[in-house]
Amino acid sequence: GVVEGFRADFASRRYRHEEIVGGEVGTRFGNDTDEVNLMVRHKPAGRLTGTVGGWALNRQFSAVGEEALSPPVRERGAAAFFYEELTWPHVTFQFGARVNHASFDPEDELPSRSFTDTSGSLGLLFRPRAAEDRFTLAVSLARAARNPALEELYFFGPHPGNFAFEIGNAKLGSEKALGFDVSARWRSRRISGEISFFRNAIADYIFRNPLTEEEFDARFGHAGDEEDEEEEGHGGEFGFIEFVAADSVLQGIEGHADIEIGRGLGMEVGIDYVRGELSAANQPLPRIPPFRLRAGLNYQRNAFQAGGEVVAVSRQKRVFGAETPTAGYGNLRLFGAYSFGTANVVNTVTARLDNATNELYRNHLSLVKDVVPEMGRNFKLLYSVRF
Repeated sequence: GVVEGFRADFASRRYRHEEIVGGEVGTRFGNDTDEVNLMVRHKPAGRLTGTVGGWALNRQFSAVGEEALSPPVRERGAAAFFYEELTWPHVTFQFGARVNHASFDPEDELPSRSFTDTSGSLGLLFRPRAAEDRFTLAVSLARAARNPALEELYFFGPHPGNFAFEIGNAKLGSEKALGFDVSARWRSRRISGEISFFRNAIADYIFRNPLTEEEFDARFGHAGDEEDEEEEGHGGEFGFIEFVAADSVLQGIEGHADIEIGRGLGMEVGIDYVRGELSAANQPLPRIPPFRLRAGLNYQRNAFQAGGEVVAVSRQKRVFGAETPTAGYGNLRLFGAYSFGTANVVNTVTARLDNATNELYRNHLSLVKDVVPEMGRNFKLLYSVRF
């Protein structure tokens, strides 16, 4: 046969969530999802190796209560894809494609929507003969698409979990991106690493755009009098945001390196930086992460591991409109783990201490950064079993 191997995954999730307002349950959310994924690896055909596959999704979303964000919506999705490689001693050519279909069917007068999108990519890996497989230059070009999410299409109402009155847009289309990236990878006896540059031009990029109360009233009617606002938890309490789309550009750099110091001790360092702008207005996109530097040490001896990582994040002052800038911060994480075997299973006990210095900071990507800082010192003790 032509099949060398396959992998099939099935997941069924039943999620319930209650949002408490004034000590009482304001809204109950339900999110039931069934998902299946199949990947089949075919036997090599000369220099050609690869995988074909499919994916399917069935989701039922509901929100019941005074602050229901949308009517019940059924979402279905299906996709087919392939990924192939042609390999020579010093060059590898990669190519792949995916066709994705998604449909959304709300139960009230809101319109049903369906999307069929195609994505594809081409890549080239070059390993110079003189480098003796210690250096690789990788270049790729991709055309990708993403259909709007259920929340971006149909939400309309106060969302206490995000401290916002969220306004979807059932007329949104799919995002379509043309992306390019180039990376250099190297490895030696003690050091390996990679540094990459990427640029994505995205048509109809979907993002959260804030509205003033006056803009909301002009377009959707008055938000309510003061008594209604206190009872329903919007207007004066929450800001208004709508999901909109505009052509945008995202570009940045990423890098990391692993260093073997010796006797079980290793070091890892990394950087990442992203710059996002609206193409027409030359204005920063909202919630773009600031420059980040990571450095960590890891020690392993037999079944014992211990280590720590410092994350330094710069301030973010390139903000969208009235978005709040965030200050820079540092974060220290520590961990230790020990594994032992019993019968035919592996037992692992892990202790983690996040934000060890109890730093007060706000994550620029957080939807609630204006109201709530990130978690303080946090200790976790975990036990896992593998069999």
